[in-house]
Amino acid sequence: MPVMTSVSRRAFLATCMGTAACLRTRAGHAEPPLPTYAAAAMTAGRLRFSGADTMHDLVAAWARGFNRFQPRVGIDNAATKLSAEGFDALLDGRADVVTFVREPFPSELDAFARKFGYAPTLVNVAGGSYATKSGTHALAIFVNSANPIARISLDELDAIYSKDRRRGGKAILTWGQLGIGGDWESRPIHVYGMPHLRESGNPPGIVNFFQQRVLRGGEFREDIREQADRPGETALDAIVRRVAEDSRGIGYSGFAYAAPGTKTLALAEALHGHGPYFAGTPDEVARRDYPLSRQIYLGINRVPGKPLQPALREFLLFVLSRQGQLIAANDRMRFLPLTPAQTWASRNALLGAGG
Repeated sequence: MPVMTSVSRRAFLATCMGTAACLRTRAGHAEPPLPTYAAAAMTAGRLRFSGADTMHDLVAAWARGFNRFQPRVGIDNAATKLSAEGFDALLDGRADVVTFVREPFPSELDAFARKFGYAPTLVNVAGGSYATKSGTHALAIFVNSANPIARISLDELDAIYSKDRRRGGKAILTWGQLGIGGDWESRPIHVYGMPHLRESGNPPGIVNFFQQRVLRGGEFREDIREQADRPGETALDAIVRRVAEDSRGIGYSGFAYAAPGTKTLALAEALHGHGPYFAGTPDEVARRDYPLSRQIYLGINRVPGKPLQPALREFLLFVLSRQGQLIAANDRMRFLPLTPAQTWASRNALLGAGG
């Protein structure tokens, strides 16, 4: 597993913050530097934030930085625990911004569309973390270290995990169907994962991400060997442990959960053999070349075609600036700051929609 040391993390953060020598895309073209925030005009107002407690400190730090430029904007940072609480507050008009440390649930998007007739606006403000056991970390695909397979595509994962296979492939039930010969050709694939739903009726955030990103919203197979949280062991730990014990096993977890007897697979979007494949290095995760990288969002209720209220617009432009991303880079949850290209993409989406 690629490990981000404190030295490599500092080097990476320097890259993301705009050092001229490193602002390159894969094609070798220079990226524009991160924009620097400067208030276009002084504004006043009050912004109400609600949502995930793991973003509470980050919002507070953003607020302090923003208020140095816009001291007349008050920011209420509610002490809620879950993104779901923040989303309910946004839906009911009790919050202006919801902090999302996961992707929205389909049920949330449906409820919002039923009430307002349009989708909420999701502003990508940071990347998920890399190899952490908290935060919104990238997902890794684990197999037993004795398994000769080295790489897999999301199309193939869909054919392994899904019963309706919305990516169009045939069901994959044996390792031989992934091109492994010899004794492995007829061996069945033992599929491990987390329980699909919580008592709330919604999936865990990781399951929701996997279902939307890999299965394209499809249904999971019914014979997945589900591993639940229990005292002393999380579901993600249990998945990796079971794969270490089962030479035929495959499961998803985070890079930080790697254990002896397992290895992670390089991933590609397209069908096996077509690539490109990415191992999940820190740089690949940060730049989102790695297919199971994740993102952090601020969600807002924006009427299509209408401008944002000035205080909210200025706050989001601060977050999507060099100053705002430096704050994100130093947050305790180890979220990854946006690269310059990602920052500009978020800003352009915000401003291009009438911001």
